[in-house]
Amino acid sequence: MPDPAQHLSAESTIGDWLDHPTGRTVLIDVLARRSPDARALYAIRMLPLSTLVTLSNGVVTPEFLDLMAEAANRLVDQPSIQPATAHLFPSAPPPAPNDWKEPLVDGRFDGKTVVVTGAGSGIGRATALRVAREGGHVLAVDLSTLRMEALLERNPDLHITGVVADISSQSDVNAIAVQARGRVDGLAVVSGIADDMVALHEVEDDLWESVFRINVDGPFRLSRALIPLMLSRGSGSIVNVASQAGLRGSIAGAAYTASKHAVIGLTRSAAFIYSPRGIRVNAVIPRPTRWALESNYGSLGGAGPLPSLSLTSPDTESAQIASPLTYLLSDDAANVTGAILPADEGWGIA
Repeated sequence: MPDPAQHLSAESTIGDWLDHPTGRTVLIDVLARRSPDARALYAIRMLPLSTLVTLSNGVVTPEFLDLMAEAANRLVDQPSIQPATAHLFPSAPPPAPNDWKEPLVDGRFDGKTVVVTGAGSGIGRATALRVAREGGHVLAVDLSTLRMEALLERNPDLHITGVVADISSQSDVNAIAVQARGRVDGLAVVSGIADDMVALHEVEDDLWESVFRINVDGPFRLSRALIPLMLSRGSGSIVNVASQAGLRGSIAGAAYTASKHAVIGLTRSAAFIYSPRGIRVNAVIPRPTRWALESNYGSLGGAGPLPSLSLTSPDTESAQIASPLTYLLSDDAANVTGAILPADEGWGIA
C-alpha cells in the first residue's frame, strides 16, 4: 500500500492509483464515471496511468491526467474535513474483470418451457444456458446449424431442444411453434443484425429490408405465433432485446436505429394489451459485446464502437446481460411489464 502522503503522477502505475486513498477516489469517482467498465483498470494495474491516453485513442488526454494528479495530490495535502464529503473516503477499488460469478437460482424455471432465439452465440446462448441450468426446458433457436450443434454437444446434461430456423420466415416460425408442443412460458428474442452505420441517404432497399426482416418482422412473427399458447395458460413472459439505438440516434445507422425504435414500440404496445391477460412483455438494452460483433445473429446492441475498453471475457459479458434478461423471464419479475431495462453499465446515461 503506498504511503498516503505519496504524491501521484501520470507515470505512477494504475495499481498505485487504485491502492492510494485519494488517488483511488479520483480515479474511480472521476475517470471511471466517464466509462462504464471501470473493472478494466484493475486488469492493467501494472501499467502507468499515462497508458490510458493510448488505450482510449486520445479520448483521455495527457492534460486530463495531469489534472487528475493535481486533484489527488491536493486531497493528500488538504484532506477534506467537511462532513458532507467525508463519506467519499476511502473509495474501494472495483473488482477485477471476470470476478463476477453467475448467480444461479436453483429451480427458478422448473417445469417451464422457454424459447430463446439467437441461442447459438453470445447473449442468446448465455440466456439459454442460464434458463436450462435453473431447471427450464429451453427451445433454442438459431440460424446456424454449426452453432446449434456446438450448443447441444457441449451441454448434453441440460434440457435443451435445438431448432435451426430463421424467425423472419413464417414457415420456420410455424415449425418453432410446433416444437413447443402446446406450451410456452417464456420467449426471449435475442436475434438481430446491424447495418454498418449506414446513413439514411445511403441505405439500399436490400439493407433496409433485411434489417427490418430480422429485427422487427422476426419478433413480430414469433410473438404472434406463441402468444396464443401463453393466453391459453393465462401467463407468460416475453423479453425482447432492444438497444440504445432504440432510444437515441447516435448509436447506429438509419435502418438499425429505426428497427430498434420499432422493437421498443412493439414491446410497449404488447405490454399494455396483454398485461390484463397475464402476459408480461419487457425489453433489455445491453451494452455491445464482443460476441455480438463477431456474429450476424445475436444481439448487437448497437453497431457503433464499443463504449469503453473491456477486458472482461466475451462469455462473462454475455452472461451479465443474460442475468437481467432471465430475471424478466422469471416469476421474480411478476409485477414488471412494459419495462425497457438498461443492462449497459451506465453507458446510456452519458
